[in-house]
Amino acid sequence: MSGRTVILLSAAAIFAAFLALLSLALLRTGGAPASGGVNQDFGEVSVEEKPAPGFTLELFEGGSVSLADLQGQVVLLDFWASWCPPCIEEAPTLNRVYEEYRERGVEFLGVCIWDTTSTCEQFLEEYEVAYPTGRDSEGAILVEYGVKGIPEKFFIDAQGRVARKFAGPVRDEDALRDILDDMLSASG
Repeated sequence: MSGRTVILLSAAAIFAAFLALLSLALLRTGGAPASGGVNQDFGEVSVEEKPAPGFTLELFEGGSVSLADLQGQVVLLDFWASWCPPCIEEAPTLNRVYEEYRERGVEFLGVCIWDTTSTCEQFLEEYEVAYPTGRDSEGAILVEYGVKGIPEKFFIDAQGRVARKFAGPVRDEDALRDILDDMLSASG
């Protein structure tokens, strides 16, 4: 067998192995494309009600906030990134609902992840985000909450328990209001 034949057969074997791996991946995912950390399944996700992991978040506007500081309030903890199209899509919705609920015992906290400080700050300015926001630069908060994609929102009740979770962008303001109203009525 000539050297050229060996090279051609080796290349064909490598290509066949690549196609086999690609086929296996497609079978395992049902043909769905891989995700870069952005949720593709949107809506409320079932969670086990449990105490919310504590944290302190350094805020872009200065100062810091800890989850313990918000005891007695309903908290919407929003994980997002500036490069995330669904995060951009939902920014106006979150702002509007925050303005409606901020005086009713509800606090929103934005947690910018997988992003740089400057691009997070640009996003906050461009989309006029009104609620307190900081960057989880070490990834500790997202790990504690088990964030799998963005955007993800965790709803923490007035007793400090993770009560609900929403994956993907909020497209329906009324659905968000319903969740917050349910949580407020349960706490009061």
